[in-house]
Amino acid sequence: MKKIILILLFIFSFLNADITQYFPKLEGRVVDEANLLSPLVKKDIDLILKEEEEKSSNQIVVVILNSLNGYTIEEYSYQLGRFWGIGQKDKNNGVLLVISMAERKIRIEVGYGLEGALTDKISHEIINYTIKPNFKANQYELGILKALNEIKAAIKGEYVAKAKTGDDFNSVFNAIIPLAFFALIFLSMIANSISKALRSQFLYKVTKSSIPSSFFGFFAYVSSQPFTTYNFLVALIIFVMVFVFNFIISKKVDFDKLAKENYTNSSNSSSGFGGFGSSSSSSGGFGGFSGGGGSFGGGGASGGW
Repeated sequence: MKKIILILLFIFSFLNADITQYFPKLEGRVVDEANLLSPLVKKDIDLILKEEEEKSSNQIVVVILNSLNGYTIEEYSYQLGRFWGIGQKDKNNGVLLVISMAERKIRIEVGYGLEGALTDKISHEIINYTIKPNFKANQYELGILKALNEIKAAIKGEYVAKAKTGDDFNSVFNAIIPLAFFALIFLSMIANSISKALRSQFLYKVTKSSIPSSFFGFFAYVSSQPFTTYNFLVALIIFVMVFVFNFIISKKVDFDKLAKENYTNSSNSSSGFGGFGSSSSSSGGFGGFSGGGGSFGGGGASGGW
């Protein structure tokens, strides 16, 4: 599941190559565009994170944004961590705590080197059981401070798991549901070919309608973290609505004409491959602090309040 989301993020990154224009400057260990923190608390957090880096070399940065400018928080955080190079180059031990006020989204982005300690599960718990309740009570500073303490504890192997609440969907379904949508896409594509061979109008319309509806259902679910029963129902409703709409507007197919067109296209087609340009970027230090060249692979968790 994680690899599928990463592949999709890479695809989106090619389509939105200018995402870096929305990145704030790395002016310190606390980047607060929204002015959410008081100067005193901001100074305390900076000191806490500085001491953590001096003791362990782990770089933790808090980023508070006004808006994600249309990007998902997963894509934004992943790209930001790589762009800034948070964490040491040889250890990839960086962590970003990203908060976007407009979308009310939270993300803990974890560098490669810390994914074994600060796991997706722990990141999910910190967001949902520590940050989220405090943010809902408008206790933003307290929520951030507690979260940072738990992130540090997780990195040291001292994190204590919290009891689950009724808001969380079963973790097994969290993995199965997105995969089920993906499997339905491929099965529909296969069944669509079979429907042409069988010349079945009904099967053709069903399979043709299920492909886009599965895509919409998949994206609706994976973009609605934390995964809950409510979000699953929303994704299911979207799936059904898109399916019914496509089924209704689907017209009767002339299978003889379709087979002839496919034969003509396959005979006259030529293939070619385009290349993607690659670019690398590095960030210098701003305000006496800079990333150490660490990298990120999409580990972490997201949520909202």
